Amino acid sequence: MNQIEAKTAARSVTWTLWCSLFVLLALANAAHAQFDAVTDLGTLGGTNEMAYGINNHEQIVGSAQTAMGNYHAFMFYGGRMIDLGTLGGSNSWAYGINDMGWMVGAAEMPMTNMHAFLCTNASLNPMMMDMGTLGGSNSAAWMIDMHGDMVGWAAMTNGSHHGFFMTNSLMGDMMDLGTAGGTNSELYCINSNRMVAGYAMMSNGTMQPIMSTNAMLGSSSMMTMSMGGMGASGGESWSVNNMATAGMAQMPGGNHHAVVTSSGGMMGGRINVDLGTLGGTNSTAYCLTDADTVVGTAQLTNGVMHAFMVTNALGGMGRMTDLNATVPTNSGWELMEARGMNAAGQIIGWGMHGGHTNAFLLTPVAGPTMMTSPPGSEIVGPGAMLTLQMQMNASEPLIYQWLRDGAPIQGATNATLTLSGMGMANAGRYTVTARNGVGTVANSSAVIGMFSMVMSNRTPRLTVAAPVGSHFQLDYSDVLGSVMSWHPITNFTITGSMTAMSVIPSQDSNVRFYRAVMMP
Repeated sequence: MNQIEAKTAARSVTWTLWCSLFVLLALANAAHAQFDAVTDLGTLGGTNEMAYGINNHEQIVGSAQTAMGNYHAFMFYGGRMIDLGTLGGSNSWAYGINDMGWMVGAAEMPMTNMHAFLCTNASLNPMMMDMGTLGGSNSAAWMIDMHGDMVGWAAMTNGSHHGFFMTNSLMGDMMDLGTAGGTNSELYCINSNRMVAGYAMMSNGTMQPIMSTNAMLGSSSMMTMSMGGMGASGGESWSVNNMATAGMAQMPGGNHHAVVTSSGGMMGGRINVDLGTLGGTNSTAYCLTDADTVVGTAQLTNGVMHAFMVTNALGGMGRMTDLNATVPTNSGWELMEARGMNAAGQIIGWGMHGGHTNAFLLTPVAGPTMMTSPPGSEIVGPGAMLTLQMQMNASEPLIYQWLRDGAPIQGATNATLTLSGMGMANAGRYTVTARNGVGTVANSSAVIGMFSMVMSNRTPRLTVAAPVGSHFQLDYSDVLGSVMSWHPITNFTITGSMTAMSVIPSQDSNVRFYRAVMMP
């Protein structure tokens, strides 16, 4: 907890600070060939977050819990998480983003239905555009390509759902790509050549991977992809590059394995590669890069799912690597699911951290990188000098940038940020990012609150300024010393730019001390 005290008798404010620092580790294990710095993407006020997509500009999308307990689509960029809102309902999810920063996903409507959405400019105006359906009630968009084309699924008037393709999302209409002979279908991915991939539910109850080499040709181009040669009875495709698709295959016995299937053999000669597991029975591949690298999730012998990576996947020479082996065992992270990877080798997904499901970003580094002393949240008084610092144990040069409430602070590009003459307007959320030549290797935020007091007709008026959603407890004591007896006055949450209150002192006390305590 962080606290600041004020004494009423002298009509002045003095303060004492207690800061509880947490340690965020982004340390690569030197015993492995690849090192990754792990960055926590933060929150939207809640405790759980998932990251689903990343582009080549380190813009990340996903869904994060809000302080109210709902889940909202987000974009993470420049060290801050931006809430994309909804389409009038309670929840939303962002699944894909292209290099123009256009994002797609699904958002709830004012009623219970959800519709696919497009958001083209989150940093300036995060406004969702409703992309409609194929005549039914619900839809969701999973991926958007460099042309602005998107794919996903949408409900039909008969209640079934079909994979859709929408060309030039700002002006185009949803095109029904059919089911390749099945009853339902979903499309998860589209590449720069408008090849699409997903799955179809067949009339016999099995799922089959489906693919179209050119979505512009419509439903006539959609076909199932045989899993022959593996003994698999079906599966689904989650990702497609210019050479192959990646997903999972239903193996004999009911288990499923991550697989890569070459796309060049639609007329024969297709290659299927079983990527195996991490010792358990199940795995799924979610992303296949143009460099033939796959990431996903795989089961350990104890049944726990871990994020994995396989290089040279289509060549069959790659070995599945547990991504937890690329970060230290004492990092506090257990990486559960890897969902996306960009051309720089950065990987996003989610895992367990601090007892919660948190979204992560992995960035390749030349060697061990550790944040040994991140900035801590504090509450200070007017006129104070405040120093925030990110201490990094890094084996390569890093570039720093400090932000206040998501806006870069001009000239604040060192590991230390010194703020002098603090005033109420200086309260806010201060974020620092450390970057290497690839991207962000560490990211940390601290809430800075301000606590002041003025006397009016012998009545102290206390004012607290802090970011919206910050929690405080206001206490008083009639004795100041090594052993103090603090009595609570009230608990409150900041709902605007600041909270002000008047306190009437006790009639039998000439001196009274106040403190504002920053709560978790």
